[in-house]
Amino acid sequence: MAKPNGPKSKRRQVAESASWLALVAATSLGVAHAETVRAEIKLPPQVLASGGRYRLIVQSYDGRVTDTDIPASVRPRGSAQRTVTAADLVEGIRIDLIELGEKKGPGTRQGVVVAWVEPGEADLEFDARRARPTPGSFYGVARPGGADRESVEILLNRRLRAI
Repeated sequence: MAKPNGPKSKRRQVAESASWLALVAATSLGVAHAETVRAEIKLPPQVLASGGRYRLIVQSYDGRVTDTDIPASVRPRGSAQRTVTAADLVEGIRIDLIELGEKKGPGTRQGVVVAWVEPGEADLEFDARRARPTPGSFYGVARPGGADRESVEILLNRRLRAI
């Protein structure tokens, strides 16, 4: 006779996620919840000078953050960085972000995903959790939505002004 299913463990909840990276995060870090947010980032043609390498940073935040600015002091739920070229950005870059923390309830407002690009290369801080954009960076902000609530498209069509 089969045993009845008891309460789900933290690891089993994460195992239902779409990403193996979320599973690794939960089992190695003991995080209560991890989920994947897929982001596709694009840049309008002719915005950046061709050639050269750029640092692309993507961060996700919970529902308390507005989708009009880049948060200055709130810690992101997930973050990633890559070294890219202008041609890569025009074609589109796909990044999977692993969000760590508490599970979002059914009435919880969806968070926002922020991305920006600046001259240079990805640095030694692997996930860029503490990174903030520099003046002159091109950025975009979007809120996941539609049929696929864990996917977002971001167009880097805004420029951060000098303070």
